[in-house]
Amino acid sequence: MASVNIEFNIQDALDALITIESSLDDTKELFNHIGETLLDIHEARFNAQESPDGVPWQALSPWYQQSKPKQQDKILTLDGNLRSTLHWQIEGNTLLFGTNLMYGAIHQFGGIIKPVSANALNVGGRPVKQVVIPARPWLGISAQDKLLLVDIVREHLGFA
Repeated sequence: MASVNIEFNIQDALDALITIESSLDDTKELFNHIGETLLDIHEARFNAQESPDGVPWQALSPWYQQSKPKQQDKILTLDGNLRSTLHWQIEGNTLLFGTNLMYGAIHQFGGIIKPVSANALNVGGRPVKQVVIPARPWLGISAQDKLLLVDIVREHLGFA
């Protein structure tokens, strides 16, 4: 009668798991990599002028585009403040990403701006009762971006 014995040293697997676990205790390096990648993703999004889903941003109204003093061909860009204020920070086990500019949200979700203390708004030297801002989603990640971020996590765990 023939027999086969397979021996498996579980200690190697346990050592690998302990190493991976310790890398998850300190997520700073991983979050730094993800944060920098998110900056790159959103820089490309501004260059392409499209939503995370690849949908082009709604064009500027002709009168606003003509009244812009510069960058008339760019949507969501006059001085580049929205783009340049994107940043990330780590708080505990959380990576926060976005902008601190108040108008970032209205460009993301759309909305109506009305005057608070005057009869009209001055938009491009023209008085208006309200301005309707269409939603132009600029913040977020696509399905392809998610795969890239998963690869970063895998790479991080692989190095562990």
